[in-house]
Amino acid sequence: MSLSAAAAVLTLGLLSGSHVVSAASKPAERGAEIFHTHGCAHCHGENGVGGGRGPDLQLVRKRLSGTSIAQQIHDGGKGMPAYADQLSDTEVDDLVTFLKTKRTFIVVPKPAPNTPQPAAEKPDPS
Repeated sequence: MSLSAAAAVLTLGLLSGSHVVSAASKPAERGAEIFHTHGCAHCHGENGVGGGRGPDLQLVRKRLSGTSIAQQIHDGGKGMPAYADQLSDTEVDDLVTFLKTKRTFIVVPKPAPNTPQPAAEKPDPS
């Protein structure tokens, strides 16, 4: 299978929610599985797209170093729980690899701000 075909299969698997990962899988594949099985999508959106409670992670590789991402996952902070007790150092490294190699970029529209409605005019008593 060519590299591009393998990438397409991985992308389709990630988008469809089908995750077949083993110890022999590549770190990014294992990291994707960790992302999906440890509740990351709950705050960061499916595949890290969209965010919500947590930031959108599509371009996290441009904002933070791998060390900073690992520290955030390990120690938590800024509203994120620490995963030091739930993930091994290898699992954190795999998750960082997944986040650093993400190339998906999807623009998610933000909800329209609530526009205040003008107050109803009261009739002039005169």
